[in-house]
Amino acid sequence: MSRYYGKAWIKPARYNFRPRLLLASTASVTALSFAVSAGADQDGMNVEQSRLEAERLAQQAGCAAALPDYEAVADYSRRALDWIAAGECAIAAGETSAASEAFWQAVIYRNQLNDEQRNYVYRSLGYQAEAAGEFSRSAIAWDEAARLTGDAFDIVMAARAARLDGRPQAGSVRLQRLDISGLEGSALALYFEERALGMAEMQPGAAAMYMQRAIGIEDRSYRRFQRGLYLQQAGDERGALQEFRNALQSDPQNVDILLSTAYSAQRAGDPDLAAELFSRVIEIDPSRSAVREDLGYALIAADREAEAAAAFRAVINDPSPRAGESESERADRIYRLRRQVEQVERRTYGFMFASYRDGTAPNTINLPETGPNETQVGAEFGWRPDALNTANTGITLFGRGYVSADPGTITLNEDTLQLGIGARWKPFDDHDFYLAGERLIAGGDQARDAWLLRASYGWSNGLDWNPTATDWNYTTVFADLAYIPDNPEFLSAYASVRQGRRFRTGDNWSVTPYVTAVGQWSDDTFQTRERLEVGPGVVFSRWLDEDSTTAPRQRLDLEMEYRFGVGDTDDQAFIARAIWNF
Repeated sequence: MSRYYGKAWIKPARYNFRPRLLLASTASVTALSFAVSAGADQDGMNVEQSRLEAERLAQQAGCAAALPDYEAVADYSRRALDWIAAGECAIAAGETSAASEAFWQAVIYRNQLNDEQRNYVYRSLGYQAEAAGEFSRSAIAWDEAARLTGDAFDIVMAARAARLDGRPQAGSVRLQRLDISGLEGSALALYFEERALGMAEMQPGAAAMYMQRAIGIEDRSYRRFQRGLYLQQAGDERGALQEFRNALQSDPQNVDILLSTAYSAQRAGDPDLAAELFSRVIEIDPSRSAVREDLGYALIAADREAEAAAAFRAVINDPSPRAGESESERADRIYRLRRQVEQVERRTYGFMFASYRDGTAPNTINLPETGPNETQVGAEFGWRPDALNTANTGITLFGRGYVSADPGTITLNEDTLQLGIGARWKPFDDHDFYLAGERLIAGGDQARDAWLLRASYGWSNGLDWNPTATDWNYTTVFADLAYIPDNPEFLSAYASVRQGRRFRTGDNWSVTPYVTAVGQWSDDTFQTRERLEVGPGVVFSRWLDEDSTTAPRQRLDLEMEYRFGVGDTDDQAFIARAIWNF
């Protein structure tokens, strides 16, 4: 182990050291015992002999074994040069905390050193304290080095240390006042990097510019990655994605960069790339269940439903809990994924219903395609072709039919049979907004042949089963605008809202009391009519047809309402419905 007496200092690696275990041998213990056993009577020859023993042990067994001897000699001699030797030995052993402490002790005895040696100690302490995470000590060291030398590089390092110590403004002020004409190469790149880091929080766009200048001088993957984060913060997702991809070229196994690139690709609208990167992360670390879930959503966005379902099933079948996740949180998450599996694998849907409205109230207006009153039966079946659909958007082809009862009875009148076939388009993936075109086909004398155009919007909360709650919120909102352009024209605006609370009554059973409001306005060229009704209701629900990885595919609802007319609508009515969704 050679000592420093005016030579170049040892600079640590860019990334943090991994401290190694100290390995004290019997020889080191013997040498230490010999060195200090004489106590106050020990003379200079014994100290020198202990130094030689420490150096010999370092050469034979390495610095990990000799470091305690070096520290013992320095502690006894109280000489700065001995503490420097101990610091150098600690660096060689990978013991950054020990190296930081040794150089800190050398600073205490700095009056024994000349300016060149002091500068070496300050710089060495600055590097080692930073590597050990002792940022305040590092800041003190670099401040002293900058004060001693006035060197531009030392000032840059002092600014860096101030930032790491939680004083970014102090570091930025130093850099703004610095004359960089004396900087070049890596030192100049570090200056621009520090300028970027100092202003990143408030000025991410400017930070990205400075980091680009650092990259132009010295291209490093971590700088590319950091610049990508700045661009992302500044709202330039495409630019961020490109920088992340550049960083991956030189560090393709870095999980942090892979994940940042994947999420950036999602936001930039490239789900195939996101899926590829998530898959690479899972290959590197198969235990990342959360990433496998993100992979599933990326595959949905990429219109790869079968692969998405497989990814979700892998998460569902993974028994290992996530950090900090309770049993109920896990159950909610697993049910959500089971519902995702059910949705991505579903290509068809249907529902059948029977409804009754008592005859105590006069005949009320109804939706344009559903006959003269609300006592009726009907069904609808739909198909979502893969070729016409992407992730949660696309076109559904459907057919349906309805038969109404005679007013005041439950006797179905075949002359009211109304059929229809059409297409329904969902243009937005995050809103249940639909545009539809349908050909109404008369199945009886009281039905009509016409075109029906409509726009509708729905929103719900708590409509699905909740696997962990005993009760939960229930809200539904539906709005519909329908138009028949044929003669006679028909225009209808309809809206309904429900607010209630679901209560678990058994496994996959619930009862939901609610209040509702229903309003409609219509104009059929002969007259304009409107109604507004409010009242209480209750729905009994049963979910069924499920397995361990798929949420229930079917639901049965039995609804009962009592409505009161508001305003010009002064009637009252009892309404009952049975609905089977499948």
